[in-house]
Parts: sequence; C-alpha cells; structure tokens
Amino acid sequence: MSPHKENPEEAQRLRIPLESLQPPLDWAELFGRPGPNAIEIGTGNGIFLADEAARRPDLNFLGIERDKLFYWKMCRRVARAELGNVRTSEEDATELLARWLPEHSVERIYCFFSDPWHKRRHAARRVLSPENLPLLERVLVAGGELHFKTDVGWYFNLAVTALRRRGGWELIELARRPPPDPAKGEVLTNFERKAREAGSEVWGFTARLNG
Repeated sequence: MSPHKENPEEAQRLRIPLESLQPPLDWAELFGRPGPNAIEIGTGNGIFLADEAARRPDLNFLGIERDKLFYWKMCRRVARAELGNVRTSEEDATELLARWLPEHSVERIYCFFSDPWHKRRHAARRVLSPENLPLLERVLVAGGELHFKTDVGWYFNLAVTALRRRGGWELIELARRPPPDPAKGEVLTNFERKAREAGSEVWGFTARLNG
C-alpha cells in the first residue's frame, strides 16, 4: 500500500474543503479564533510547518502543497504533532492568493525552496515573479513579512530584482544563509538538507511590505 493511502483521515481532517465553501475564507471560522495568520507556500513534507506551528501557537497556519505525496506526509507530520493551529490545502497557491484568502489578512508568508521553473515559458509560475507579487501584496497586512529561501542563485537574484522594481517592499536579512542552528530553534528541511549535501549555497531574505 502506498504511504499516502494509509490514513487519509489525517489529510481530510486538516484539509480546507474549498468545494463546499465560497470565497473569501473566514480565518476565524476555520480556526475557531481570530488571527494573526501565516501561510507556507510549498510545504514539502512539512518539517518547517510543523516546527514553526509548534513554536508559534499564537499564529494560525495554512500549509499549501500541490504534490500529493508531500501533501500526505505533511498532514501526517502535523497530525502526529497534534497541532491545532494548522489547516492545509492542495489548491494552487495563486488561486488561493487571488480568490480565497481575504485581503490584508496574513502577517507572514513563507516560501522556502519553491520550484524556480527553469524554462522561460514557465516564468509566470514562479511564486516570486512580477506577475505574482500583487497577489502577495493583496493578502499581506501592512508591515507583513515574506520569508524566502532558495538554492538557485539566479532565482534569488530575479526575486530580489522583482521586489526592488515593484517598490513598496523593504528588503532585510538579504544574504547567503548558513545552515540552521538547532540551538536557536532552527530546523533543516528536507529540501535544504539535500541542497547542502549537494554542495549548493542557500540564499534568502525577509521582505517587509510597507504600509
């Protein structure tokens, strides 16, 4: 039996049933409490999401992952950690940002090691593309933060350039990133571990949306 079919109840319990709802989503209704709210775009197997949600119980987290196997692994990890402040979705992130998430309702967006979409014709699919920055701005509150990491140097440069050209963003902590320090509560995700084992440098930044 494939692992993502072992216990689908875990995924269903955490999954937001968009097919039975109407946009925009009501964060307070989903979590049984008001924000602050955060989203992770591309959770992978959920290592960062589960750790950050446990470390920040004050935040409501929405984990977004399109890959079926990663999605199930993420839900299993969150369920085993018994985290009540996490909900999940398999919907395309741009669709959620454009239609489903209320305007100016998110304090933090995490985007770590997302697909850089190497082919030019797929450029608009990158989370940090000029086309998608307005969607991030739509859901972030004034002063909200975008946290980004990648091991693809040209994608890092393109993301920084797109934010600077767009304007309205303050780039902070813009640098090559050292390995996470467990003593500081930092975790090494599966994607970052593979990147570092392959000898790749990891770059990242925090960008704050000006009010």
